[in-house]
Parts: sequence; structure tokens; C-alpha cells
Amino acid sequence: MQQPVTPPPFYGFQKPVEKKPSVNYGTKVVILGLQALVLMIAALMVWAMTYSRQSSNREVAESIASQWGERVYINGPQAIIGVDSASQTIAPQRFDCTASVESQSLHRGIYEAEVFNANIKMSGSFSRSSLTGSDDSVKISIQLPAKQIYRMGSLHIGRDEVLWSKSRDSIYAVVSLKDLPETVLFSTDFDIHGSEALFINPLTEESSITIEGDASNPSFSGSVLPDDRSVNNNRFSATWGGRFSATVENTDPSAYDCEYITDYSVKNGREGYVGSRFLIGVDRYQKVTRAIKYAFIIIILTYISVLLIEILLRRPIPLINYFLVGAALVLFYSLLLSFVEHIAFGYAYTLAAFMTIALIAAYMWKMLDSRKVGFTIGALLTVIYTSCYVLLCVSSYALLLGSLLMFAALAGMMYASLRINKPH
Repeated sequence: MQQPVTPPPFYGFQKPVEKKPSVNYGTKVVILGLQALVLMIAALMVWAMTYSRQSSNREVAESIASQWGERVYINGPQAIIGVDSASQTIAPQRFDCTASVESQSLHRGIYEAEVFNANIKMSGSFSRSSLTGSDDSVKISIQLPAKQIYRMGSLHIGRDEVLWSKSRDSIYAVVSLKDLPETVLFSTDFDIHGSEALFINPLTEESSITIEGDASNPSFSGSVLPDDRSVNNNRFSATWGGRFSATVENTDPSAYDCEYITDYSVKNGREGYVGSRFLIGVDRYQKVTRAIKYAFIIIILTYISVLLIEILLRRPIPLINYFLVGAALVLFYSLLLSFVEHIAFGYAYTLAAFMTIALIAAYMWKMLDSRKVGFTIGALLTVIYTSCYVLLCVSSYALLLGSLLMFAALAGMMYASLRINKPH
């Protein structure tokens, strides 16, 4: 039987070796930088959208405030002797005022405004000799937006109880001077609607003013800062007393331009009103705007991380994949803006960050067919977004924490880059 003939081996050529495509990383870094700039333009578009929504919220809040009650300025009480040009205004010897504020949010669609109800209690004393004039009675007046008062108590002065009357910008009561003692004690209380700010004029050096209650973000300002203040969660308290040098001109209070005087004294820090301001419901948009300021850092850190992974694994990643990862990073801010209009900022940030991290981690896992890469990029993005949230919450230390974060990120990337030229 004939044996099969085996052909001799052929040595004319060897089997071609598959070569991985070479990558010019210098050119790729330049293109990735241009991509980052394009993505920042997209982030700026989200910022413009945030600014537009914030402006709309402010307009709605002002509309709600105009119906509920605007800023409250209280100037009084004062005693008025005489009429017209011959009138004389007398400040009390002693003035004490306590304002208890209860804030609430009013909604119109997705927009909101923070308003408040305030219970105002006043007491003090006049000198009987300073009230003596040609008449047998004196007019006690408190200047304030009278239309915003929804409950008004009586004026207790001496042994008498007198009902208040309302004018356009004040409440007043006519009190008989007959049988009044040398030190005339008075007290009264009323409830008033308001929004944005509550300021009170102490009128005299012997004054004590306390504003307390609940508000999301109070700030204290005026002619002097409070002697004592405390802010705990949503509760606050501030007390002013013993350091006033207010003067009262001999002018009929009805002739005052209340808006001009109060704004002027508060803004310029002169003798006058002290009190508290309250943020209208725009804090959420301010936080989104601040978050967008970190967009470029997040994009750059993510791009560098993916590039290091590409170099270490020697698996070229197309530029389109980089761009899609960057698009997901920008979409995070659109998600954050959308969620924050319906839920609290912390929950909105967590939800948007979770969706973004899960999307990018899963994409990297499937693209490089490596579970380890997916978990690594997910962990890295979790650290970055958590750090940015901490920066948003502690704005006073934002520069310090931001610098430490960048230093730690640079150190980690320098360590990872040491493996690039090591032989495998």
C-alpha cells in the first residue's frame, strides 16, 4: 500500500504578526483638550438655563410676595404733639421689641417663595413731662406697612387701653394726657405678614430688640450687628441692645419716605434699622450654578483617568468614546437642574450623580471588556462627585478643600503614570 506523501515545509515567509495600531498621544491630548472646551460650552448652556430658571423663580417669588407681604420695616412707637408743620415727634425713654418669625414656603407650579408671619411685641416708657403740649392728648404712632397687619392688639398705656387706627403706612392711637404718671408705660402686640426681610428701628439708646424664629437661611444686618446670635438648623435668634445712638427729627412721620430712609440707613450702616434678611427660594439654583463651576475640573480629571487606563492597558480608545463620556458628565448638570426643581438639592445631587456614574462605569466596562476598569472608573467618579458636594456645602473652606483635592488627584495620577514605561 502506497504511503501518503507529506509535502516539505515551506520557509518562504513567516506568519504575519498582528500589530496594534500606533497612537500619537501628543495629538490625542490636544484633541481631547479641544473636546473639553466644547463640552464646557455645553456646560455654559446649562448654566444659562439655570440663570433663566432662577430669574423666573425670582419673578414668581416677587409676585407672591406682593400679594402676601413685602419687606417689613417697623419704626416706632413715637409720640406726636401738635399738627402739621408745628408737630413735634418724641421718642420713648425706653423701647423693647420682640419679633417671633415663622417662615413658610408658598408654591406656584415648580417655583416657590419663602414668606413669613411675625408676632411683634413692643413695650417701653415715655416721660410724662416730654409729652406736655398745648393739647390734652397725644398721638402715638408706629410706622410700618399697615396693610400687611392681619391681627392687631390694643395699645396699653398707663392704666388705659386704646384701640389702634390704621393709615396707609402706620397705625396710630390718640391718648389722653389726663392723670398719666411721670413715667408712662406702654405695651402692644400685633401680627404681620412679610417676606425677604424684617427690620426694626430702635429709636433710642435705651432699646432692646430680639428677632427669633425659624428660617432656612437668615442673615443679620443693619446699623449695628447683633450682640448675641445663634443659628441652629432652621432656628435662629438675634438680640441687639445698649449700643444705639439713634436720633429722631422733629418731623411728622407721615411725611417720611419710609422706603428711602430704611434702605438708606441699612445699606450705609448709619443709625437706624436693625434686623434680619431671609433668602427667597433661589438657594437651589445658586447651588446648581456653583456646581457647574467645577465642571471643567471634573471633565479634565475624568479624561486624564481614562487616558491613563488606555495607556496602561494598551487598548486604544476612539475619540468618539471620550466625547460620549464627556457628554455624560455635562448631562449630569442638566439632570441636577431638572431634579432640584422637584426635590431637595441633596437628593437631586445624589440621584443625578448615581445615574451619571453608573452610566459611565457600565460603558467603560463593556467598551474595554473589563469589570475591573468599570469599578475603578466608578469609584474614581464617586470620589470626585462626593468631593464636589462637600465643597458646595462648606463654601467657607471651598478653596482649601479644592486645593487639597487637586493635590491628591495629581499625586494619584503621577503614581499611576510611573507604570507606563515599566516593562510587562
